[in-house]
Amino acid sequence: MDGELVHGPFVSPYAYRWFIEGETWASKGQHDRAVMAFENATAAPTDDELLMTRLAEEYELSGESRRADRTLNLARRSYPGSPRVAFAEGRLAQHRGEDMEAIAAFLRARELAHSWDAPVIALAETLVAAGHEERASAILLEYLTGSRGAGLDRARRVLVDLARRRGDAQTLEQALGSDLRLTPAARALAAGKLALESGQPALAARILAAALDTPETLVLWLRALVESGDRKEAALFLHHVKSERLGGLPEHVALLLQIDEADTALRLLESAERSPRVESAKGHALLARGDYLEAAAVLSEVPLGAASFEAARIALAACWIAQGRSGAAAETLSQAPHDSLAIREMLAEIYLGEGTLPSALRLFDPKRNPERATLASVFERAGRFEEAAAYYAAVRATSADQAQLQARASAEKLAALGNRRAAIAILDRWTASAPDDLYARVRLVELLAADDRADLAQKSGRQTLELIDQPLLRAHLIDVLEASAERDEAMNQQVSAESKP
Repeated sequence: MDGELVHGPFVSPYAYRWFIEGETWASKGQHDRAVMAFENATAAPTDDELLMTRLAEEYELSGESRRADRTLNLARRSYPGSPRVAFAEGRLAQHRGEDMEAIAAFLRARELAHSWDAPVIALAETLVAAGHEERASAILLEYLTGSRGAGLDRARRVLVDLARRRGDAQTLEQALGSDLRLTPAARALAAGKLALESGQPALAARILAAALDTPETLVLWLRALVESGDRKEAALFLHHVKSERLGGLPEHVALLLQIDEADTALRLLESAERSPRVESAKGHALLARGDYLEAAAVLSEVPLGAASFEAARIALAACWIAQGRSGAAAETLSQAPHDSLAIREMLAEIYLGEGTLPSALRLFDPKRNPERATLASVFERAGRFEEAAAYYAAVRATSADQAQLQARASAEKLAALGNRRAAIAILDRWTASAPDDLYARVRLVELLAADDRADLAQKSGRQTLELIDQPLLRAHLIDVLEASAERDEAMNQQVSAESKP
């Protein structure tokens, strides 16, 4: 059992058959049927702690708490030092919402069977439910580093899930480090991605620096350097690295453009053999440098059917927009497949610039989750902030989505449920790591004002106001600050009037 040889009573085929039947029903959530099967198993002449504790647990889950207690008391008298009895006690307490009793029982089971993973996992789950996630992580890490056996995989999965949910990249790195089947690069990549997703680029850079042996890890490391503000190291590396290490010349060029090194990118491309990907990369570099006419000439040569055609069309449209030719930009995009979300997002930008919001909205299907996120952004840029908040609240963000979308969707869901404090906490963390997200900063001010935290709202609002050049967003923030100030003044007057004799 659990990787160890256990000497117990002989189990007859009859009892064994009914025990398996009970476990089958239990796995399907049919606890009444599981109880009947376990009761049939106990009719055989045997005295088995596993059967007795499982019967007690199924009694509890089927709503027969008194029978559960009687069965567990019998098991306790028959097996006073059994870890399974202690574990069952924890399960019953856990089901009844008695967290402290459950924790104590699981700790006893753990002391009686150090290598058994079930009490450790149950203990961690109970601690998480009670709001002690950090303690749960510590217990799982301690078990992983001090134990051996088949149960490590299950405990590791629980810890990995917990680390991802908390955005705890360091714990994820330690958890994955105990899995010898993973290469250092795979462990670093997983932990580095989580650190970036949770707004910790400096930590991501440190984690990834130890395993720069794959293009994917290298690219992620460079992105982490840029986001953490260490552009100098990223530029130095990109100036000397061979393109093959980054996955090819176009990938190398794209990374150089991210750090505003368009001239270096163009020098790299001078000696490259012509191809649609190379021409697209060259066009992007010229666009970044501001050579719009030359960039347009290069990008227009990327043929339909090439893998880089869509990206080239979007860049070509950006060239026309930079020259004030929105009609040419829209025509350029019309030549690309309209099932592409990126193409439709660019068209929406053009329609918004022309003031035709309905045309922009018709490009997207609100029934599709990724497009709800785009609609939220469109409404926001159009100055329709209430609709934007409603769409963000309806987005089902996953760990694969950008950190910005995860933060906004989570915050708006909480705000819609009336939990403004939690929404404020999420946006506060996000804007600290991404101060350039002015829409999120304004929304944070709005929530602070709605939560009657006028001083913080005014201070944050004034700081943000200095950075905004978007007219609709600026006007909205001014309205929020004025309404907050008026509400605060009215409250002060009311308090002053009530304090007078």
